[in-house]
Amino acid sequence: MSKELQRIIDTLVAETRIFPDTGGLLFAVSGGPDSMVLVDVFANYCPEIKKRMHIAYIHHGIRKNADRELEFVRKLAEKIKIPFSYKKIRMIKDNKTSLEEQARIKRYQSLISIAKKSGCSAIVTAHTMDDHVETIILNLISGSGLKGLCGISPVSKIDSDILLLRPMLGVTKKQVLMYLKEKGIDYMIDESNIETKFRRNFIRQNIFPLFEKLNPAFRENISRTSKILKDEYEFLSLIAKKEVEKKISVCEGTIRFSRKEFVKLHPAIQRFFLRRVLMDLCNLSYPVDFTTTETIRLSIISEKKQRYIDKLKIFLKCDGDSVILCSGKKEKKFFLKKPVKLVVPGETLILETNWKIKVDEVNFSKKFLVNRDISVAYVNKEKIEKGLVVKSPDRNEYFIPLGMKNRVSFKKYWKTHKKKITSLIEVPLVITDGDKIVWVIGGSISQEYAIEKGKKVIKIMFKKTQPDFSSGEK
Repeated sequence: MSKELQRIIDTLVAETRIFPDTGGLLFAVSGGPDSMVLVDVFANYCPEIKKRMHIAYIHHGIRKNADRELEFVRKLAEKIKIPFSYKKIRMIKDNKTSLEEQARIKRYQSLISIAKKSGCSAIVTAHTMDDHVETIILNLISGSGLKGLCGISPVSKIDSDILLLRPMLGVTKKQVLMYLKEKGIDYMIDESNIETKFRRNFIRQNIFPLFEKLNPAFRENISRTSKILKDEYEFLSLIAKKEVEKKISVCEGTIRFSRKEFVKLHPAIQRFFLRRVLMDLCNLSYPVDFTTTETIRLSIISEKKQRYIDKLKIFLKCDGDSVILCSGKKEKKFFLKKPVKLVVPGETLILETNWKIKVDEVNFSKKFLVNRDISVAYVNKEKIEKGLVVKSPDRNEYFIPLGMKNRVSFKKYWKTHKKKITSLIEVPLVITDGDKIVWVIGGSISQEYAIEKGKKVIKIMFKKTQPDFSSGEK
């Protein structure tokens, strides 16, 4: 055995460190050069791994040789006595998703399905260093940022309980072909790899030869650089995670943090901070793209009052020192998801809007009849029957504004009084007693709850407050 061949075997055997200790290992095998080396090394030089191996072939139904490949891989599995499974997938024309991407998504979905049925805890693929470098170049030209320049990870989670393993990232395509030639192993040729209409093939056939002229070791150098960037990415992610845990407050789909504290962070940490927060808010398994992250970051820095991020279906709002990120439809803007019962007497914090409502019992005073403070309301205590609740109004609710005789719908009232009220708060909120409006916050109280001489008065004060960002409440 040549030294080069032994080096390839040693490289792959060393990668068994990434394999889980228990469960089967589903090897994705196409019959091509890469997957043939993958199977040969682990089946012949790793007896403990072979006991756990299961081979799978995914038939895409779009290549002429697919049926031949299926039989080729089936016979391979029979020869080396390893369990075999296959699955046929159906490709459809889709203007939104390329054939290449559609095939990738369905291939992994099928592999996950087979892995679960066969009791496998991991899927093992034959991605090589060439695939790794191709991915980095593709990510570079598409502007994916630091995460994209880390390339393909040797270990990732593809499902809640299944890992995706790539033990061949330290092996080049040239080494693969040398291995097969020296050992006399047959393999199948994927004719679609010749078509340069696919971006990867174009890079492989047109870009790599030019790089090779500049530096024959360009693959190894790019791969080494990606490892350095991966370490730096993980370090920045760790810092951002700590900042998120220290600075954010979370309540029912609404995330808030201090704008002042955010602006103090380095721009790189700001981006990592936002990606982390947005992944949690939007329940994403992948980081938000650079353009969207940067749009949100710059909006916060410039203190943009309110912005809808259509791609994520969220609202961004800067309210004083508080930055609020809230999921929801554009037309609804910010609203209370459920009513909040007020403490009487006492203070109630409305987390979703970052306001505090203070309620006191006071004696009647004539000066209350001429109240010009739109953040305060005085109402007749004896008229309150069911307790005070703050909520988002139903636009078709009716009430009689103070000093008027006829009922009006809230929709009509808001339309004529919105400009004045939004100087206090941007969204409509009301305080109710059962199903009756007591006070449109920032606007009128109901005539039904007007104060009277000699009667006890409830004073309601609506005040902006700042949340405690140090608690890291989840």
